[in-house]
Amino acid sequence: MGAGDASGPAAAEPARERDAAVAIARETGALLRAHFARGVATEWKDGHDPVSAADRDAEDLIRARLAARFPGDVVVGEEGEEVAEASVRGRRRWYVDPLDGTTNFLKGRDRWAVSIAFCDAQDRVAAAAIHLPRTGALCEAVLGGGATQDGTPLRCGTTTALPDALVALGALTRGRPDQEVAAALAGQVLSLRVTGSGAADLVDVAAGRADAFLTTGSGRWDLAAGALLAAEAGATVTTARGAAATGPTETIVAAAPGLHPALLAVLAERDGASRG
Repeated sequence: MGAGDASGPAAAEPARERDAAVAIARETGALLRAHFARGVATEWKDGHDPVSAADRDAEDLIRARLAARFPGDVVVGEEGEEVAEASVRGRRRWYVDPLDGTTNFLKGRDRWAVSIAFCDAQDRVAAAAIHLPRTGALCEAVLGGGATQDGTPLRCGTTTALPDALVALGALTRGRPDQEVAAALAGQVLSLRVTGSGAADLVDVAAGRADAFLTTGSGRWDLAAGALLAAEAGATVTTARGAAATGPTETIVAAAPGLHPALLAVLAERDGASRG
C-alpha cells in the first residue's frame, strides 16, 4: 500500500463505500458509547479472549447496515462465523472489527475503536473508516485518495532511525506471538507501546504520533482499515515478511518510509535466530 493520486479513477470508484463506512462507524460508535456508560459483563471466547454484548450488538448493527446498502457483499467480522480468506477472494467484501480494544472497553479505558474496511473484487482494500468514540475522532481513507481525520489530511512521520522511534505493538497476551517481537526490539528503539487497539495504533502511525506499528499475528478485521489509512498517509505498509499489503493480512509492519527497512531487518534476524 502507498499514497496515491487523489485525482485518479481509483479515488472515485470506492467513494460510496467509504461514505457508507464513515456513516456506519459513527452510528456504531454511538451504540458503543451507550454500552460503555451502562457497563457490560465480561464473557470469554476461546478460553482467554474477552467479549461482551457490546461487541455483538455493534457487529449486528454493522452487518445490518451493510446488508441494506450492499446486499451482495460478504462481511468478514470478528464476532461472526469464521470465513476463510480463500473462500472470499475475488468477491466484494467488508472486514469489520466492531470493537477493537475490547479489554480496554471492559476495563473502563478510553482506547477502543470501530474499524470498517471495504475490499474490492480485485482483492484490494479500497476504502476504510476508523472511529474513536471516546475522543470523537473519525478517520477515513480511500485507495489513491489520501487519508483524513475529521477532514484534516493525515501524514505519517519522518523518523528514520530505530533509536529515535516510538513503535507500537500488537497485544502481548496469552496465545499471541508478539512477545518475541517485543524482545527483539527492546533496547533498539526509543520506546515500545502496547495500547490494546491496533486500529488506534495505525491511526497514530497515519498521524505521525507513532513511528510504526507492527504485529506478527492478528485478525484481518483488526488491520484492514488501519493499513489503508496508514498507507494513504504515506507510511510504508507490508506484511511481516516484507510483501506488499494491498489486501487483507494477519501480519503487518506499518512505518515511516525511512524506518521500515530497519524494522523488517529486526524481524528477519529474529526469524533467522528462531530457525537456528
